[in-house]
Amino acid sequence: MRILARQAGAFAAAAVLPLLLASCRDEPTATGTPPAGPSGSAPSTAAVSAAFDKPLKPEGEVNIKIITNGISPFWESMGKGMEEMRAELGCKATWQGPDPADNNAQKQVFENALAAGVDAIAVSPIEADAFAPVIDSAIDKGVPVITFDSDSPKSKRLAYIGTNNYEAGKRAGEAAVKLFPHGARMVAFVGNMSAQNARDRYQGFLDAVKGHNIEMIQDPFEDNKDVTGRARTNVADAITKHGDKINGFLGLYSYNGPAIVDEVLKAKIRDRVKIICFDGEPKTLENLRRGLVDVTVVQKPFEFGRLSTQLLYLTCRKGFSAALEEMKPQLESVGMKVDGNIIDTGVEVVTPENAGPFLQKLKEKGLTST
Repeated sequence: MRILARQAGAFAAAAVLPLLLASCRDEPTATGTPPAGPSGSAPSTAAVSAAFDKPLKPEGEVNIKIITNGISPFWESMGKGMEEMRAELGCKATWQGPDPADNNAQKQVFENALAAGVDAIAVSPIEADAFAPVIDSAIDKGVPVITFDSDSPKSKRLAYIGTNNYEAGKRAGEAAVKLFPHGARMVAFVGNMSAQNARDRYQGFLDAVKGHNIEMIQDPFEDNKDVTGRARTNVADAITKHGDKINGFLGLYSYNGPAIVDEVLKAKIRDRVKIICFDGEPKTLENLRRGLVDVTVVQKPFEFGRLSTQLLYLTCRKGFSAALEEMKPQLESVGMKVDGNIIDTGVEVVTPENAGPFLQKLKEKGLTST
């Protein structure tokens, strides 16, 4: 898939032109998932979105809040995407990450945004299930909420924008099969396995390597997004604990890649291990250039910010179903997949061999990470 593929001019025209027309239109059929099944399953999106299918704020400034799952260079690209769409639409949009990066701190940021009177919220939940009641409370109060990057599928969120993390995990697993034709013993690292994106990536990876003699020798090390502390000590501990049994490392979060490389170099074992990671933090891109990372699966955080802002703005102006219906052909025209209320922005697999063209594309867009 193409990274950050978009047709800005056409996109802007498609987004802005309808705003010059009347705000109200005949209500379209709600788009979403089938009605809810047994208790504990996702609520019916069609039923939930019905309350948001009329303009919530047809006039006046729209104020949008985007809440990440922490603070890292990965989110800088997302912020630039938000800023681009904010300028195109003339709305107010800001983003914030919880500090510390835990469920309680994220909940506080979310509730502060509600108390400040924002019109709409996009959030990347740290704990998918634990955050569902927080999202549901806002939805029940009439505030539209979508998720991005990491979903909360059991909540009433109106939509999810981001990577199909299971498929992204499979892409990483397929790369591992090529890197290890004779099998491997690997260890994985992640922020929180309670996050939906972590669960999906890891399961996708496991499914892709099944039957190829690639073994995860223990459950993933969790660091609770302690980027400079546990993220690195976990790698060091894995090297000490498993020694020469390990010949592969998998970093599921953006900062895990740099942590793995640092500790592998410190232990002087790079010549006998392969490193697979996710995302393109500046240090990961530099490590790609130097041949210190074998594979990274990059997402499109720029699009997370840009599309979250657009969808929430249009939801406020026209209603959710009308907004999604308007955006769908635009998204599909640039290679993104829309399945009901899920917008899959896609991924790209980058290796030292194809890093040059990939980095050039980032430079052309004024980005230093992804």
